[in-house]
Amino acid sequence: MGMDPEFLLLRVSTGRVVPASRYLPADGVAGCDAGPPGTRGAFPVAELRPRPRGEPRALLAQLRSAARQADRLIADRSLSWLAGGMPLRGWALGGHLHFSGAALTAPLLRALDSYLALPIALLEDARAGGRRPRYGVLGDFRLQPHGGFEYRTLPSFLVSPVVARGAVTLAHLIVSHYEDLPLRPLDREDLHAAYYRGDKPPLRAAFEPLKAQLRALEGYAAAADAIEPLLRLIESGRTWDETRDVRGLWCGGQAP
Repeated sequence: MGMDPEFLLLRVSTGRVVPASRYLPADGVAGCDAGPPGTRGAFPVAELRPRPRGEPRALLAQLRSAARQADRLIADRSLSWLAGGMPLRGWALGGHLHFSGAALTAPLLRALDSYLALPIALLEDARAGGRRPRYGVLGDFRLQPHGGFEYRTLPSFLVSPVVARGAVTLAHLIVSHYEDLPLRPLDREDLHAAYYRGDKPPLRAAFEPLKAQLRALEGYAAAADAIEPLLRLIESGRTWDETRDVRGLWCGGQAP
């Protein structure tokens, strides 16, 4: 399992994005990538590419290591690191997850949509919905050269270590047990439309039976320490704040 979540470098005093290519190489565990169509500057988006690992805990340790590498390379401490779905108008960010050793099937993608993308959407702030429907499409994937695939629906979960840990662990659990997760609420036309509108009340109601199924899975107990904090955030009705500088969450002592 691997990932490549994105973030932006913002100079708050001017409100302008600083190209990540000014500090980060094109390759490596902390690198830069192309921005949305029409954006100026080569490779303006920053990206963390932790080394793949077989289980979530080890992968998340690699994510922390990649964030520390980015912290060392981005010397300008006045820059804010922004994550989420669309922290600035026109700048859509993704939290892509990579899987190897799992057969890419329609049922697997639909399980990821229902049991992962739906609950993450409940945590988004109002800005994040702006990336849909052009980005964040349900069932969005890309085949990878290593033979696996990349699930591309999620926004950048670098908004918080709690969200990142929960999302990565939940994704691993779903891929391991998707045949035991049969509910597909997003097949309903009204809920499908609610997802793209960012209409949370019907999605929140739809998630209740899915949450019960997740907790009943064999293997959930071993993953609960990472997933339960995410579920408690969802239950609280709180959302993330895409204006927040996340650098301190990953590289300093800020509370998550």
